[in-house]
Amino acid sequence: MTKVKFGVSQAEYGVVVDDFVPEESKKLPGMTSAQLELTADIKALAADDGPYVTLSGGITEAKLTLENYDINSDAQKDFYGVETVNGISMYKKNLAPNDIALMFRTKDEAGKGIWFALLKAKYTMPGVDTKTVDGTPDPTADKIEGTGAPRGDSDTGLMVLVGRESDSGFSLAKFKQAVFPKTAEDLSVLEASPTTPTGN
Repeated sequence: MTKVKFGVSQAEYGVVVDDFVPEESKKLPGMTSAQLELTADIKALAADDGPYVTLSGGITEAKLTLENYDINSDAQKDFYGVETVNGISMYKKNLAPNDIALMFRTKDEAGKGIWFALLKAKYTMPGVDTKTVDGTPDPTADKIEGTGAPRGDSDTGLMVLVGRESDSGFSLAKFKQAVFPKTAEDLSVLEASPTTPTGN
């Protein structure tokens, strides 16, 4: 039984257009940390002088905070639409971030991968936090935060996928197909497989 998760690697992203990812996904090297937070509205109602019923409003917020040593020019164009000309990146006042599907890998104590994906989110822009070098360089990673939205229906759409290599039937290829779907057919990997009837 899995007891711990640690490490972060193999981050990959794709630009979401109309809930699909038409272009090939890209690697995002340099990841140092990833924190995924899910918030669900839950309200307890009282009646008859005690707890009566607990209601849930589903997932109301999904945030993914990433720390990466350098969000390069190519990634900044994909994430934020920042154009680079002659090595100069131009941040316009009317800059509008793109929707991004992003996945990354952590692992359990047995070394089996646990894959997480936020399927559709807009990310804040990285700032700069640097300092003078006094002896050994100690660089600070850039930090960006993605705020997720449902992919598909606004009430029932998917927001997060989690895949465990330790679970029977897991396929990384199918996981990536679901995270970066090019067509509606790609999403069929999320449909439950029919069970084989057993004889008496």
